[in-house]
Amino acid sequence: MINSLRSKLAAALLPKGGAKAVSTEFLTPYQIFSMQSAGIPVYTDMTVRKATREGYKISVYVYRAVRTIVQAASAIPWIVQDNKGELIENHEFSKAWSKPNPEFSGQDNMEFIIAHQLLCGNSLIQPIIVGGRPREFWVVMPDLVKPIPSDVKGEWLKGWEVTSIDGTRVTVPASQFVHFMMMDPGNPYWGIGPLMAAARTIDTDNEAQDTQKISMQNRGVTDGVFTHETPLTQEQFEEARRQIRENFLAKSKRREPWVLGAGAKWNQMSLTAIEMDYIASRLHNKRDIAGAFGISPIFLGDLEQSSYNNMMEARKALYEDVAIPLLDDVKSTLNLKIAPMYGDITITYDTSRIAALREDFSKKVEQAKSLWSMSVPFNQINERLEMGFTEFPGWDRGYLPLTLLPTGSSGESSFVRGDPWFKEMRERAGENKALNVETEEQKTAHWKRIDRRRIAWWGVVTKKVLPLYEDEIKAIEKAIKGKKPAQLESAAGEAIEGRHEEWEKMLTAISAALIEDFGNEISEELGGEPKSDKPAEAKWAFDPFSVAARAWIAKNGAASIKTILATNLDDVKRVILAGVDENLSTVQISRNLRQFYTDHSASKAMRVARTEVSHGAGFGQREAAKQSGVVKTHTWITSRDDRVRDAHILMDGETVVFDKPYSDGSMYPGENDINCRCVEAFGTGGR
Repeated sequence: MINSLRSKLAAALLPKGGAKAVSTEFLTPYQIFSMQSAGIPVYTDMTVRKATREGYKISVYVYRAVRTIVQAASAIPWIVQDNKGELIENHEFSKAWSKPNPEFSGQDNMEFIIAHQLLCGNSLIQPIIVGGRPREFWVVMPDLVKPIPSDVKGEWLKGWEVTSIDGTRVTVPASQFVHFMMMDPGNPYWGIGPLMAAARTIDTDNEAQDTQKISMQNRGVTDGVFTHETPLTQEQFEEARRQIRENFLAKSKRREPWVLGAGAKWNQMSLTAIEMDYIASRLHNKRDIAGAFGISPIFLGDLEQSSYNNMMEARKALYEDVAIPLLDDVKSTLNLKIAPMYGDITITYDTSRIAALREDFSKKVEQAKSLWSMSVPFNQINERLEMGFTEFPGWDRGYLPLTLLPTGSSGESSFVRGDPWFKEMRERAGENKALNVETEEQKTAHWKRIDRRRIAWWGVVTKKVLPLYEDEIKAIEKAIKGKKPAQLESAAGEAIEGRHEEWEKMLTAISAALIEDFGNEISEELGGEPKSDKPAEAKWAFDPFSVAARAWIAKNGAASIKTILATNLDDVKRVILAGVDENLSTVQISRNLRQFYTDHSASKAMRVARTEVSHGAGFGQREAAKQSGVVKTHTWITSRDDRVRDAHILMDGETVVFDKPYSDGSMYPGENDINCRCVEAFGTGGR
C-alpha cells in the first residue's frame, strides 16, 4: 500500500510527458519541496510587533508563558567540545557567545532568540565575521527581514530582503544572517510559533476580560427593562434615563435599590455581571494557552491540582519538554552554520547546574553504582547514562563486586581461593607463584592475579575516601559564608588545609590495610605461613607494621595528602574565579562549588583509590619479599597487553639485584609512576 501511494505521488509530480521526459537533474529538492514562489520574499501576518502588541503585552497568560520559557532556557550555559566530546575551556566561540557584543550579554541574546521563536516562530542573528571567525553576534528583528527563495536549482536562498528604518528595501546575501525557526509544515522558509496556534484562545480570553471590565463599569449587559402601564412622553422618557444615569450607574451607587416614578415595573432580562461567572471559562483559556506553549498550567497560576510533587514534575517537564528541545534546535543550527568556522568542534549546552534535573542525575548515580558493582567499566556507564564525566585513568576497566573483597588482614582472600580460575592458575604456574616466574604463562598468570586483586581494592578505597570530599565541601561552604569575593580563595584554602588530619588518618589506615593484604599474599607464596599452627621456628611471619612499613606509610601519606589537597584547592580556585568573573554572589559561588563537588567527587575519589592501591600494593609485596630472607632478585613484569607505556615495554623481564632499583630508578612498579599496571616477581638465584 505504501509503495502504491509513493508511486501515485511520484506520478503526480511528473509532467505529462511521462517519466522518460524527465531528467534526474529536474528532481531537485527545491522544485518538489517548496511551494513558495522563487525570487519573491516570504511574508507573514504574524510579526513580532503584532504578537507583542496583541499577545505578550495584553494577555497575562501569554506574558507568563513566554517569560517562564525564556528564563529557563536562556540561563543554561553554552560550551564547546572537541571531536572526542571533551570540554574545550575558554574557546573562542564560548567567549564570543557569552559576550556577543558591547551592548548585550549572552543571556540577553538568548532571551531575544527564544522570545522571537515563541512569539512569531522565527529569530535571527547577524554574526560579525573577522578573519573567518565570528567576533560578535547581534540580534535581528524578524519583522525587518524576509527570506527570498532562490530561482537557481539546488540553491536554497537567493538572499534576504531587509527593510531599513526609512522604509527602503535591500537584498543581502543568504549568509548574512543565521536563522532559527519553529517549523511550519506548509512553509520551509519561515516558521510559526505557539502564539499563532493559541491566537483564537488568546482573543477569546482578552474579550472575556474586556466584557467583564465593561460589565463592572457601566453594566453594559442589560440586566432588565423598566416598563410603564401607560406610554411615556419624550420628556418623561428622557427624565427617567437621566435619573438612572445620575443616581444608579455611578460606582458609588452600584447595587443600591432603584426607585423611579409611579407605575414603573422592573423585569429581569439577564444575569447580572456579578452573577455571570467568568472564572470557569477563563480557566479553560488558561489551560489551552499553557498547552500551546507546552508548559504546565501551574506556571500560569493554575494551582487547582498543585502539590509539591506536581511542582517538582512541572519544573522538570519545563526543561525536558520545552527548554531543552528549544535549545536543541538552536544547537543544531549553530553547529550547521557557525561551528565549521572553528574547525572540528561541537557547540552544545551544559545542563549540569539545573536544579530541577539533579534528581535525575541522582538516579543516574544509583544506576551507575549498580552497573559499576557488576564490573561494567565506567566509560561504558558514562556513555550509556550520559553522565558527562571527563575521562580519567582507568575508567575503561571494570572491577570485582565489593562484597567479594576482604577488608581484614587475611592472606589469600576468599574470592580468589574459591574461584576455579585461582585453582587452575596455581596448578599451571606452581604453588609459589611470585617466586622464580620464568615462562610467559607464569608471567601472565602472576600479573592477572595481582591486577585482579588491585582492581577489587579500588572500590573499597573509593567508598572510604568519598565521604572526605563531602566533609570538605561542607567545610568550604561554612568558611566562605558571608565573605567578600576577595576573601573567598583564602577562606576556602584554610578550609581545605583544615582537612589535613582527616586525610592523614584515612590514608594511613588505607596504606596499612593494603600493605598487610598484599604483603600477606606474597609472604605465603614465598614460604611464609602467617596463619599456620606449626612451631615458630618452622616458619617466618610477615610483619606489616615493621619499622620500614611505618616509615613508608608516613612518607607516602604526606606526599599523597600534599598532592590531593593542592589539586582540590586548584579546582576550588577555578570555580571561585569563574564566579567572580561572572559577578556572581557568594551564595551563587557556594552553589557552584557544591555542584562541582557533586559532579566530580566520585571520579576524584576513584583517582585517589587507584593511586594509593598501586603504591600500597607494590610496597607491601616488596616488604614481604624483603622480610622473607630468600629473595635475591626482582623482575619487572608488564600488563601483557597493548596499553603498556613505551618505557615499560623496554623494561619487561628486566631482572636486577633485589636491593637495587630498576633502570627507571624505581624500587618496585608503581613507586614513581601514576596508574602503573605492572607488577614484579622475585627470584632466589644470584644475579
